[in-house]
Amino acid sequence: MNNIKKYFLPVLILYLALMCLYVSYLFIIDDYNIMKSIYQPYKTFIQLSPFNNWNIFITILKGIFGVAGFIKYMINRKLINYFNTLFLVMTVFEIVFQLCNQIVQFKNLSIYVDLVSTIFTAILFLVIGFYYFKNAKIKEVIPQILLGISLTVISYHLH
Repeated sequence: MNNIKKYFLPVLILYLALMCLYVSYLFIIDDYNIMKSIYQPYKTFIQLSPFNNWNIFITILKGIFGVAGFIKYMINRKLINYFNTLFLVMTVFEIVFQLCNQIVQFKNLSIYVDLVSTIFTAILFLVIGFYYFKNAKIKEVIPQILLGISLTVISYHLH
């Protein structure tokens, strides 16, 4: 289990952060298609706030924070750092917002695709969060958690 936290978890966070940046790029150049997302794993993990919440800011921020967290990990060999915590917190709260949107607006069968991907993403980040925060000291990550919640809420209101 130590090897998972030491080697696999930082690479997984980097991969997910790069996918955030890639999906943001696709969205900016108008190549993003939410209906194709079930067939493309890099799009199912981040549904850019479906329905009327086309929100690109949070995905760009998550990508930048995840890459910065990996770079900080490579320099200091400290997995629990400011940027990785922001990446995880923002993603978790985005999942919470998306699940609320899915439950409130679940009136159309095509929305089921987004609900399934959101649930799979929630499960993925529960596992990642468990291994990430397992040995974290809560007092050290409270500022990042509050900043991550604030950035997520602000980002959702910017669309």
